Amino acid sequence: MSDRVLMIGLDGATFSLLSPLSRQGHLPFLTGLIKSGTIAQLMSTRNPLTPPAWTSMTTGVSPEAHGIYDFLRPAFLEDGGVFLKINDRRDNHAETVFSIANRGGKRATVLNFFGFYPAPELDGHVASGFVPWKHLRGGIHPPALFDRLRASEDFDYRDLGMDIGEEKKVVQGLEADEHEEWIELQNVRDKAWTDVMCRLLEEDPTDLAAIVLDGPDKIQHLFWRYLDPECHAGEPGEQTEKITRLVTEFYARMDDNIRRMVEAAGPGTNVLITSDHGFGPTTEIVYINQWLADRGYLHWREDGAGDGRAQLAADKLKDHQAMIDWKRTVAFCPTPSSNAIFIKPDPGDGSGISPDRYMEFALKLREELLAWTDDQGEKVLAGLDMNKMRGRAFIEPCPDITLKLRDGGFVSIISSDAVVKPRALADGTHRPEGIFIGAGPAFRQDEQVDPLNLLDIAPLMLTLLGLPVPKNLEGRVPQEALVPGITATKAGQARSAASQPAEERPEPSAEEREVLLRQMKKLGYMD
Repeated sequence: MSDRVLMIGLDGATFSLLSPLSRQGHLPFLTGLIKSGTIAQLMSTRNPLTPPAWTSMTTGVSPEAHGIYDFLRPAFLEDGGVFLKINDRRDNHAETVFSIANRGGKRATVLNFFGFYPAPELDGHVASGFVPWKHLRGGIHPPALFDRLRASEDFDYRDLGMDIGEEKKVVQGLEADEHEEWIELQNVRDKAWTDVMCRLLEEDPTDLAAIVLDGPDKIQHLFWRYLDPECHAGEPGEQTEKITRLVTEFYARMDDNIRRMVEAAGPGTNVLITSDHGFGPTTEIVYINQWLADRGYLHWREDGAGDGRAQLAADKLKDHQAMIDWKRTVAFCPTPSSNAIFIKPDPGDGSGISPDRYMEFALKLREELLAWTDDQGEKVLAGLDMNKMRGRAFIEPCPDITLKLRDGGFVSIISSDAVVKPRALADGTHRPEGIFIGAGPAFRQDEQVDPLNLLDIAPLMLTLLGLPVPKNLEGRVPQEALVPGITATKAGQARSAASQPAEERPEPSAEEREVLLRQMKKLGYMD
């Protein structure tokens, strides 16, 4: 049996969309993989979000162990203020499965994953995702790979970047006649990454090859209501039919991208199809910082308060201090994507919560959040996690509380005249239930197993490579998905990224920070 592994990540993929598309005949190749392999739901991190989820999947440890909770992280300043910094590879405190594979004598290819900038010097190939095309060189290793991609004649290397073409527009501002252009942009970008993977698989194959196609997530955030029969688009029938057709064609092209990569990997390769989280509709907006302000835990600056219109404060997200009076604020949510509340530590002047007051304050906040009801007396939250009270170590800055909204959506962090408002039209948002498909000689055929955890993927990949699994990995090898005779062996402790020699850490440029904030805004993570 071959010990080569191809992992294809489909950002945001969910069986709730793929299953009906498969039954309708739009996904012939993926349907064949499912019938010839094993499927399961793949449960995401507590906050089902791209950065912590893909990082957990590729390290085999939880966010508390690797330290990536969001796109951005708050930094607490000595004067009591708060500043948002961009997370990148140097903020990941855990070793990746690709580095572990290298130490085991296996070469690896890693394409379009969050958190691989600046590119690590792996034996194989690296091209990081979430990088503006102007900065792609720094996200690619070896350096010669960038030169090869830039010289390509069959695609434009700039298509690999995240800030090209129509992505400079705000999704919420797209006119109806611009939707087609946006959808085509995702087709072009996913195909470009597929072209790179196919070329590497054919010209310089590695033992482990992994790629993320992020088009599904981008399509579903904006066009979920055109695909979900329970969420009418709210537009004239002709427009709804057109968008539904274009988005359905996107998935057909995604299916062909998968086919091309699997065929390029060659017979005998074990193929994993995974997603970092699932998807579903969100029907309301919850203004969490306004809720905190109403209770006196957060205070707006005069120029940060508004009337609940997202446009009023969204541009100020690049300067978070412009919205909040930090001297009088003790609890806040830094970004919508975090779905988190941070309790601001006291810098020594009484403008935060001191360690001796922390437990009492956190439990009081928890009680008030769980008792929170809307105007009809219905609970607003489906639950919450007290991350620092779970009896395990954690990497700072760790969110004190992670919220689970009743409709599965992300919070809003701007001010508003009401703390809960209905959306005019349903949008797409993340759900914990992602997808797992395993096909190849190691997997049982036509099998469905109980839900797996994305922490299981790193141990599974190492086992398929014939390598021992480090003891600190939190997941397990799902033997129920594998044919008899394939078993995992334990290895010693993996190295922590924190134990590696320190790298010089220049802060991201203003352009890089602005690009990430703009991208988050387009995808619905920002107000």
